[in-house]
Amino acid sequence: MKNQENRKLAVINICFCAALLLVLMPLLMVSRYNYPSADDWSYGREAYEAIRSGGGLGVVLKISLETAARNYMNWEGRFMNAFFASLQPGIWGEQCYCMVAWLMLGSLVLGEMYFFYSLSSAKSGKNRLLWLPIAAATLTMQILYTPSVVESFYWYTGAVNYTFVFGLSLVLTALFVKLGTGEWRGWKYGIAALTACVLAVVVGGDNFSTSLSTLLLMLVLSLLWLGQNRRAFWRTWYIMLFTGASLGICLMAPGNAKRLEGNFGGSTTGNALGAVITSLTRTFTNIYSWTNIKIVLMLVLILPFVWLAVRNLSYEFRFPGLFTLLSFGIYASQITATVYVDGTTGGGRVAAILYYAYHIWLVGNVCYWTGWLQRMRQKGVIRLPKGLEKPVRKTAAAVRRFLIPYCAVAGGILVLLIYTADLKQLSSYKAYRDWRQGWAQQYAREWEERLEILHDESITEVEFAPLSVYPETILYTDLQDEEGYTWVNKACASYYGKKRIKIVMPRQSEASDQTQ
Repeated sequence: MKNQENRKLAVINICFCAALLLVLMPLLMVSRYNYPSADDWSYGREAYEAIRSGGGLGVVLKISLETAARNYMNWEGRFMNAFFASLQPGIWGEQCYCMVAWLMLGSLVLGEMYFFYSLSSAKSGKNRLLWLPIAAATLTMQILYTPSVVESFYWYTGAVNYTFVFGLSLVLTALFVKLGTGEWRGWKYGIAALTACVLAVVVGGDNFSTSLSTLLLMLVLSLLWLGQNRRAFWRTWYIMLFTGASLGICLMAPGNAKRLEGNFGGSTTGNALGAVITSLTRTFTNIYSWTNIKIVLMLVLILPFVWLAVRNLSYEFRFPGLFTLLSFGIYASQITATVYVDGTTGGGRVAAILYYAYHIWLVGNVCYWTGWLQRMRQKGVIRLPKGLEKPVRKTAAAVRRFLIPYCAVAGGILVLLIYTADLKQLSSYKAYRDWRQGWAQQYAREWEERLEILHDESITEVEFAPLSVYPETILYTDLQDEEGYTWVNKACASYYGKKRIKIVMPRQSEASDQTQ
């Protein structure tokens, strides 16, 4: 019977993975037509020049550290932000920029899978086949409905400091919990602890949304461990210290004041309490707007796996109401920094990680409340009315027995609803459309034509016509005419060693031809 159940779960795992791969395929397929833009040029210029002069990896890393230090003093404190941004793949050749989507999606998918695997199988080997359907379904919804496809997966400078670091923060959180529970000993503990410390510096030194929420989560866990299991606290306190110290270094940077002066008139909103209240209210609004019938169906789809998985865990699942309140507060902290600085919740890249975290905390709450219900039933605190006990037992047994048909029906309804109601909103469809219509290919051809001129050292002043196509998935921003954001042109000109790059509108080009 056990072998039969394992075979059934193996089939289900394969199906869930196949569905996730189907979602990822168009996004990875269109990535080959991706090219750098905007801040990619600003941050990558020095490394690009060094590579063209024959410099190797050591030189590039040295330049990246110098860029981070210079930005820390003159622009902003997020030192890992500048370090990562200066390593954009295009410095090794524009064709290497196709790696961006692979890096971002890889970090999100692998980071989240490790997160679910680690927490669902802690001190238990019985959940090896139960965590994957939960993770795959969650990832599928996150990726399909990401608020900004280009800022999530294709524009390197934005995506690497949000989507990529968010994925790393999930690995850090999983390591923090596993180290606290004492699952590793000896050299395994040493490697895991060292990895966690490195990740703590990376996460703590990057975007404030992820660093602050991760630090708060560590603080809550540490306080709980101090009251219940001090060994767990002493196994992990230094990881929280590294994370907090890195965040503190970011906050104390001299460059922060200079950036505020340049972008926001030298001051923030100046109301810390107001920023916290606004974060809470806007977070509630986000949750309300994102929760719909498709999310409910996803939870229905994964509920049998959640029920079976939490049953095998050694957690007590006490005080579920407190868990929900704390998770809401930690989640809301992701936008507190941006609200405090300029009164906004950030751009598309911030919205993306808010959307990822929404799903994780939602599934986490379902798991926690399910675990609490099971413990209450086991202790006899909660009892079903006599008339319902037998039908509920029969229903649970039927779900376990007919798990494959259950997943097929629930999954089929979810897929049908998604693709009939929201097809044109899906990230995978947008990527497929850019490829099927030839927009991505045309965009790449036009950029290759531009690059021939940009790589020609004999040309110092460049005029380009606007792009004829604007793929929604891979184009962050194009070069501008004189009325647009010409800092993009200046960044591109500096990157390729040109005096000036100008976009000439078609009418101007036609008038020039007629004059000649």
